[in-house]
Amino acid sequence: MEPAYAGTQTLRVEPSAIPGALAAFREAHARVSEKVTALDALRVPEWANDPVSGTTATEFTQRTNGGGDDSASKCLRGYQEQLQRAITALEQAERGYLATEGTNSAMWGKTHPA
Repeated sequence: MEPAYAGTQTLRVEPSAIPGALAAFREAHARVSEKVTALDALRVPEWANDPVSGTTATEFTQRTNGGGDDSASKCLRGYQEQLQRAITALEQAERGYLATEGTNSAMWGKTHPA
């Protein structure tokens, strides 16, 4: 069953909050990337060293790291990609504000008296 929130989602961030949001998304991306690396390295041993445990270990590894839509690896990679897209968008917004309003992020998006 497709989740109700499927499709394009929008995150609105106050301009003055961009630096903090960017730091949070970068930290989350780094942590998820560590998990992806660890999951890629995960190998399940054959517990009893017999055909049944060998088959089970193979199936467990496939379920975890395989290409199935609901595999842990695919889910984490999807989240990693979403975080990267958010980081890219925030970086673009930050560059725009830096170019027009300078480094005083507390004033970004505020009206300036003439």
